[in-house]
Amino acid sequence: MTGGGTAGHILPALELLRVYRREMAADGFFIGCAEGLESRIVPGRGERLEIVPGLPVARTTWTGKLAAIPSLSRGIMAARRLLRREGTQVVIGFGGYASFGGCLAARSLGLPVIVHEANAAPGLANTILGKIANRVCVGFEEAATHFAAAKVVHTGTPCSSAAPSRRSFDPPHRFLVLGGSTGSPHLNREAPRVFEILKQRGLEFSVRHIAGSCDVAAIEQDYESRSIEARVDSFVDDMRGAYAEADFAISCAGGLTLAELASAGLPALLVPLSSASQNHQIPNAGAYAAYTGVSWVAENEWNAQEQAEGIERMFAQPALMREIGARTLQWAVRDAAHRVIQVCEETLGHSEKRARSTARG
Repeated sequence: MTGGGTAGHILPALELLRVYRREMAADGFFIGCAEGLESRIVPGRGERLEIVPGLPVARTTWTGKLAAIPSLSRGIMAARRLLRREGTQVVIGFGGYASFGGCLAARSLGLPVIVHEANAAPGLANTILGKIANRVCVGFEEAATHFAAAKVVHTGTPCSSAAPSRRSFDPPHRFLVLGGSTGSPHLNREAPRVFEILKQRGLEFSVRHIAGSCDVAAIEQDYESRSIEARVDSFVDDMRGAYAEADFAISCAGGLTLAELASAGLPALLVPLSSASQNHQIPNAGAYAAYTGVSWVAENEWNAQEQAEGIERMFAQPALMREIGARTLQWAVRDAAHRVIQVCEETLGHSEKRARSTARG
C-alpha cells in the first residue's frame, strides 16, 4: 500500500491491508513519506511503515515544485530497492504525493499497479498515476469519467464501517462535528456559534467535536464561553463509536468521511473544506447530496442562523431524517475492501498469465 499526507489516503489503505490479510492470507506493508500523517497513523495501527523521499507538488510554490523533482527521483529509487527486496507482487496507491514513489517504482519494475480514488474528482497524484495503472478503483461512480473507461471499477472506499444505529431522533440530540484529519478551521470557528443558537431556541443536545490538527484548548474555551458542554478531540483512531453514538453530523466532505457517514446511515450537513486540494470536496458534497438527500453549504455561503434553523427543521421531521439515513445506507458499499481485493487478484492473475506466455515464447 502506498499513499499518505492525510487520513483520507491512509485509513482506506490500512483497512484494505487488514481485510486482504484476513481473506487471502496475504501480507504487506505501507510506503509513505516522513512529513505525512502516515508517520503517526500507520505505526499506531501496528502496521509496518517504510519511508521513502517525497515532497508535495500541489498547493506549493514554484520553488517547492522544483524541489519535489529530485525528491521524487530519490523516492522512486528507494521504492524500487524496497519492492525488489520484499518480492512485492502488487502495489496499490491511494493518492497523495506519497503514492508517486511506490507506484512509479512498481511500474518501472513491471509490477501491477492499482490506484484507488476515494473522491468524485481525482487529485493530481491519481490523475497522473491513473494513466499508468493497470486498474482504477473508485469510491464515487462520478470519478469514472476522469479515467480510461476500460480500467475503472466502482468498488466504494474501504473503511472501518460503523454498524447502523437505531436512531429515534428524540431529544437530547447527539451531534458530531467532523473536520477531517487536518481539521476544518471553518467548522472549528463556526460550529460553536450554531450550537449557541440552537440552545437559545430550546433544543436539547450534546456535542462531540473532532477538530483535527488544531488548537483543541481554544475550541473547548469557545464552547465554554457559550455555556455549551462539548467533548473536543484532535483525532480519533477508531471512529466507529463516534458514529454509532451520533444522531446528526456537521461535517467536511472528504471521500473517506462520506464513506463512513454512509456506512453508519448518519444524516448530515456537509460543509466542504475550502482548503482541500483542487477544491475536490465540492463535487463530493454535490454528488453525495444528490443521492442521499443530505444538505450541504459552501464555506463562503455559510450563515450560522440559517444553518441552525435548518437543523432545527430537520429534527422536527424524524420521518425525513430516517429516510435520509436509509438513503445513505443505500449509497454505502460495505464490502468495498473485498471488491478492491477482487480487482487486485484478477490483475495479478492476468499478469502471471502474461509472464508465463512470455516465458514460453
